[in-house]
Amino acid sequence: MSDMETQAELYSDEKLIVEELDYSEEIFTIIKDENYEDVIPSFCESIFRDSLYETSSDVMSDYMLDLRNLLKQLPRPFTIVQEFYHIDSSYRDTYYTYFSNQHFHVKRYSRRLSFFAQEVREEDFFAHDTEIQKQISDHFMGACVLNPLTTGVMGRTLINPQYVVNSKVLPIYVRLSRYELNIYGKKFFVDAFPYRMQDEETMRCAEVTILNLLEHYANSYRDYRSIVPSEILENEQKHSHERVLPSRGISYPILTKVLSEFGFSPRLYNLSSIDKYSLSKVTQEDELKRNLHYYIESGIPVALNLLPTGNNGSGHSIVCIGHGNVNKELIKKAKRNKWISWDNKDHCHPLINSADFYEDYVVVDDNQPIYQVRPFQQLSLYPDMRVENIAVPLYKRMFLDASDAAAIVRSILHHEQFGIDVWADGFLDCREDVVIRLFMASSRSLKYYRSKTLKNFYARETYAIVPMPRFVWVCELYRTDNYEELKAFGEIIIDATSALGRGHSACSLILMHYPNVIGIRYPEQTNPEFDEMIELEEDDLFDGYRKNLNKIPL
Repeated sequence: MSDMETQAELYSDEKLIVEELDYSEEIFTIIKDENYEDVIPSFCESIFRDSLYETSSDVMSDYMLDLRNLLKQLPRPFTIVQEFYHIDSSYRDTYYTYFSNQHFHVKRYSRRLSFFAQEVREEDFFAHDTEIQKQISDHFMGACVLNPLTTGVMGRTLINPQYVVNSKVLPIYVRLSRYELNIYGKKFFVDAFPYRMQDEETMRCAEVTILNLLEHYANSYRDYRSIVPSEILENEQKHSHERVLPSRGISYPILTKVLSEFGFSPRLYNLSSIDKYSLSKVTQEDELKRNLHYYIESGIPVALNLLPTGNNGSGHSIVCIGHGNVNKELIKKAKRNKWISWDNKDHCHPLINSADFYEDYVVVDDNQPIYQVRPFQQLSLYPDMRVENIAVPLYKRMFLDASDAAAIVRSILHHEQFGIDVWADGFLDCREDVVIRLFMASSRSLKYYRSKTLKNFYARETYAIVPMPRFVWVCELYRTDNYEELKAFGEIIIDATSALGRGHSACSLILMHYPNVIGIRYPEQTNPEFDEMIELEEDDLFDGYRKNLNKIPL
């Protein structure tokens, strides 16, 4: 027999095995380049035949689609590890709250699929060899829960975006959290943001948005606790005029009320309520996008309410967790929208907002595959939908919101005592443009980052000793040629616990860092004056702060 005939026979035997194998009972399934086109459909069909009420080919094809697309995105070869009787806290809660009361039987166990970016055999997975176990752990991509429902089959899904995001849109910058998963008695860790689908009975898109946000915060900070869907529904009921089950969705004003019940002090922005300025080229939509970008750059996931243009039709709710790379075409538009102090228009340095450099944002949308990178104008799959509301889950002591922080920064940068025209005049050319990058950060993380990256010893010492509240607003300053490499020449730090009224008098200013000088104010200083001024003989450009978001790829 020839080599070609032998290979054909082997391939025929392998294909026969694929067709006969019931993957719903297989713990370990390896998917490779040479078999994925056969294995993935057979795998999905085996699982869904076991889970769904209906098993007609049309129904099977529809509900296999999301899982099939996810599996095709994963880099091959990879291994699926199945847990058949998985207890998912979210699904089990909705089961006892709602599905167990239905006449026809609904299963109470979920199924969990865990993914490893290599071939994993049973004898290796359960081996005692520490090197083998470390290698398996290092290749853990995440996991997906499948619920025994006909709608919203994909439950809690945690997958590292580096394995599923299209390489053409990289790099992206996203907010993630490290999750611990226990799989057959072994601990694995994955950096991810929660994703799940609405079941259209207990949870619609707005409830899914809340659950994803709350899970992220509970996993990231000790100030918040884990929440199950029934708790969200109970708090919805407090603010609703009718029953909340079966769910019909909720409005964003109620969504922010629910967030406040769980310890947040949310801020709600509405497109039509943003001020219009007749002499400005900046539109209401531009300003809304800027506010979104400030929060995303701060590492704060934001809930977005999408409505059809003209508000005719049903809306949708998604979560925005990151942004794409700088769009060079938008830099030209940003320069046209630069801000100039009217009082000093003849000699001031115009301010270009770096938020205007970005078009693409990373969203978690149950109508789309996980981690979609889409332009701000078309975040939804559906045409003619725009962002109408933004709900920001702020910490209870973050009193100063993004729009007020931006107004304070502009006021300080053109202040007659603290302004950039006074302190950077010898560094910048006359009327040279300055790019501003605004974000919020924890003072602890900011101090740590500056202590690691600032070259000047006295600069590092100054950042370390100046008292700061738990969170601060930071405005980094760049020359236009240095922004893409994030090499700043200065920054302003203001108090995130202050308010706009006091801020316009510069009373919220904590630290100003201009070329060769740093000024700091202590909490006892109520007047807009510096307690200390530190001169720096050698003050090089310094790295922009990068700790709020994870860069993918690393």
